[in-house]
Amino acid sequence: TVFFQGHMEGEVWGLATHPHLPICATVSDDKTLRIWDLSPSHCMLAVRKLKKGGRCCCFSPDGKALAVGLNDGSFLIVNADTLEDLVSFQHRKDVISEIRFSPGAGKYLAVASCDNFVDIYNVMSSKRVGICKGASSYITHMDWDIRGKLLQVNTGAKEQLFFEAPRGKKQTIPSLEVEKIGWASWTSVLGSCCEGIWPIIGEVTDVTASCLTSDSKVLATGDDFGFVKLFRYPAKGKFGKFKRYVAHSTHVTNVRWMYDDSLLVTVGGADTSLMLWTYEMEGHRDSRQCDSEESDLDSEEDGGYDSDVTRENEINYTIKALSTNIRPMFGIKPHLQQKEPTLDER
Repeated sequence: TVFFQGHMEGEVWGLATHPHLPICATVSDDKTLRIWDLSPSHCMLAVRKLKKGGRCCCFSPDGKALAVGLNDGSFLIVNADTLEDLVSFQHRKDVISEIRFSPGAGKYLAVASCDNFVDIYNVMSSKRVGICKGASSYITHMDWDIRGKLLQVNTGAKEQLFFEAPRGKKQTIPSLEVEKIGWASWTSVLGSCCEGIWPIIGEVTDVTASCLTSDSKVLATGDDFGFVKLFRYPAKGKFGKFKRYVAHSTHVTNVRWMYDDSLLVTVGGADTSLMLWTYEMEGHRDSRQCDSEESDLDSEEDGGYDSDVTRENEINYTIKALSTNIRPMFGIKPHLQQKEPTLDER
């Protein structure tokens, strides 16, 4: 009898939800690609061993193909049903950090790596047709516009860059114009539309992932502190209001909404776990107990959204971490102990 199934060694970063079905794919440092059922059965449907560990994956728009980026700079496209290889490439030597099919027919595949480049491939001809250059650090997030003509890229240096597709020519787009562009997805953590997701004190990589609902109203984020947060979109201005939920025992590496936004799927890095969160619209929530630390009510007593923001701003994570004892301490500290007199002192 199988009680548990899942990833084992290393961390889990790669997560992709199917465009039409209640299933998702995960890929991990343990050199496995796994398909999961998001329906009430919550079981693993398939697993496939890989030559190297992986950090990203993505379904094609029709759901028939699945692209997987590996840690040796290569990537492969597999049949989403059988997980058998369709094609593979390797033009880079560093980790493939993000991978994305273009919308519509999925003609192009953008492949981002930790060596600061994004390669664009024509899936039909199996050829590399463009290279996006100009990033000063590794690529963290990537999104296509709805026409499949523009790429939005985030980097580890907190850069928000834009490239014409498929050639990869760098574009300069004012922030006000970015808001007017229709995006096929939004996983960016940078820009005026999501300025409010960043805490007061934090590093560039503290917010590890984001994902916007299909109606562009709610932005979910995961961070290095193990929190899953929900923001109203756009989250303009600093320190936006949010709802905060806790389940992962370590940093949240990725978040994705299911195709109909009824579930939020999150993965934890070192805890190698896959969590499912039911999303209920305001005014349609069931009154039941929740294990997570959340503020579901905007009451004066609880403080609602503002209470979460205030608590977050008051936490000093560094001091908190250093002041916590690793294990209980017993006895008397050495400098407080009574010393026996020496022979000369007697």
